[in-house]
Amino acid sequence: MSAARLQLRRQYLEAQMAANFSTAIDQRRVASALAGQGLGCEVQVHDELVSTNNFARELGNTGYPHGLVIIAESQTAGRGRRENRWQAEMGRDILMSVLLRPAASLPFWPRITTIAALSLCKVIETTTRLNAKIKWPNDVYLGDLKVAGILAETFIGSSGAFMVLGIGLNVNTERFTDELSAVATSLLIESDAKAALDRTGIVITLLKQLALDMDKMEGLFSDVILEVRARSWLLGRQIEARIQSGPVRGIAADLNEEGHLILRGDDGLTRVLTSAEHVRVVS
Repeated sequence: MSAARLQLRRQYLEAQMAANFSTAIDQRRVASALAGQGLGCEVQVHDELVSTNNFARELGNTGYPHGLVIIAESQTAGRGRRENRWQAEMGRDILMSVLLRPAASLPFWPRITTIAALSLCKVIETTTRLNAKIKWPNDVYLGDLKVAGILAETFIGSSGAFMVLGIGLNVNTERFTDELSAVATSLLIESDAKAALDRTGIVITLLKQLALDMDKMEGLFSDVILEVRARSWLLGRQIEARIQSGPVRGIAADLNEEGHLILRGDDGLTRVLTSAEHVRVVS
């Protein structure tokens, strides 16, 4: 989209947003739509939190059950991987954490990041018709710009083991700082929407899809990998990844049965990367 076209569209959307913009996700509507389902046993929507993941962790440590959903309209210190700040305007996007106590054994839990990325892609595709891709290990892209990030953290406390799945999805943000505009986008910017997108509806659809996909965490995870592979933003590209031992370079060749990245290195060696602190395309 050209700069001139983007500016005209922003001006139009600003006028439309004044009449159509909703400043709050509808807690009752989310809870009602998810009643009796695996996720959404309790739904909390807060005007502001330090971090939805931090808050969900606190509640998890007190024994809150599987399926608790925490949503914030604003975060003062939202976190991504490597303690990066997740920036979002008040009431524009989806800042959400889900407390999970999966029935699957603990070694299977890391698969949830891959599952959540797939769920996000499916929901973006069905609600906006945009073509979403997964940048391994935990980001979702539209074109070459990031639209969503995932932060899954596992904790073991007095109430047992649990996971907090944090999801940040840029929905109705109209503009980013100069620094972020080079790397980030939103559903509103990329879609043909003439008014603010229904964040409440997207939350409901996402939680329903996530519950369905989590049912594949054990026996049907190979089906998940097939779908994730088809939506990969990295495969076939020359990349640099920073792992514990230092940076490595090579071609992102494939994903294995666990969703780990198979890297064909410049040195001729093949490595399986289970995670990485930083991944960037170098050519």
